[in-house]
Amino acid sequence: MSIKTMLDRIKEKIIFNDRLASWAGAAFFLFWIGQRWYFSYRPTVLWWLVTFQFSLFVLAYLTRHRAISHGQGFWETVYPFLCSAMPFTLDDYPFKPLGLPLIAKEVYLSLMLAGTVLIIAGVFTLRRSFAIMTEARPPVLSGIYRLTRHPMYLGSMISALGLLLYNYHFLNFTLFSLFCAMQVYRARREERKMSEISPQYRDYLLRVGWLGPWDRTAKNKGK
Repeated sequence: MSIKTMLDRIKEKIIFNDRLASWAGAAFFLFWIGQRWYFSYRPTVLWWLVTFQFSLFVLAYLTRHRAISHGQGFWETVYPFLCSAMPFTLDDYPFKPLGLPLIAKEVYLSLMLAGTVLIIAGVFTLRRSFAIMTEARPPVLSGIYRLTRHPMYLGSMISALGLLLYNYHFLNFTLFSLFCAMQVYRARREERKMSEISPQYRDYLLRVGWLGPWDRTAKNKGK
């Protein structure tokens, strides 16, 4: 057996195995839920919402459609996971500098709640088309996706903004800016991949931007 044939079989049996990937994703978020219960339980609305969000991730992984087009290479497989992990660097990381709160705690919590609710609305609407890697599944254009084409990314940015403003430091600002730039690039790659397999999705991009049908990030802006 040649090396190329062996690599192709590894891709087919492991990397592009939808069932294995779905179970692995579900197991990861189940582990994350478990550690939240054990290490960081707090009887707050925000804690319960975030935990519920992870529970929806588990359900989505276990029931999602097979990928029509799989992720390829670093930018479509590893990079999306780096984007997903970035907000945690704003919350806690080694040698975290002492920041300055620019907003009241109530405003910070409101931004966190708003962002988390938006993420929950996004994953609840996506359900069987949910993915973290850049993969193409049947497009979902209803629900919250009628207002914004990337509700989960937008929600994560709003939550990250709350973290930044409640603990402002130039290093945190740099991390926040990097995170937003990474999410925008990630979204563009996803849009390109979905556009390749769905004319309906290409039409959707002409109508809906990041912030809604009136958003000037829609691709037909100015027309």
